[in-house]
Amino acid sequence: MRRTLSLLVLGLALAGPARADDDRVALARDIVSKTVARNLTQAFKQAEEKTLASMSAEQSAKLRPELEKTFAQERDTLVDGLSKEYAQKFDAAELKRLAAIYDDPVYQKFQALNADPTSMVTTITKDAVTKMMNLLSLAALSQQGNGQTPPQGVPAPTPAPAPVPAPAKP
Repeated sequence: MRRTLSLLVLGLALAGPARADDDRVALARDIVSKTVARNLTQAFKQAEEKTLASMSAEQSAKLRPELEKTFAQERDTLVDGLSKEYAQKFDAAELKRLAAIYDDPVYQKFQALNADPTSMVTTITKDAVTKMMNLLSLAALSQQGNGQTPPQGVPAPTPAPAPVPAPAKP
């Protein structure tokens, strides 16, 4: 009896950390699925539609299933890898706190606004990123000419417009 009890205690002690790791991976998977995977899926769907719109209906119908299958496999690999990595970097309490943040309705509203392609926030961000990329391109062009200035006629980047506050809700 004593030996059986000792083996049981040893088994529980060894299984404890594995169970805790599984719990953390599950918590992390939930967070990754609600954030990175969701945003990636939305972005892929938009890009897929834009790409397939330039093809015939027959071509897009033939290509769509393969694109979606490959995307799903890559997304699952990403979710797996990120979940395991976050589970190693955060304890269960930290992961639960992160999950609570992502489940918060105000945070979800914030994320929805950032993801809306028609929002002013997206327009401001897109304009600023475009100008920054143009600035980097100009810097690269200036280095290609052995330190010479960029070619004439290339406009200097202009600052992004100031954000316009949303109208107050009545």
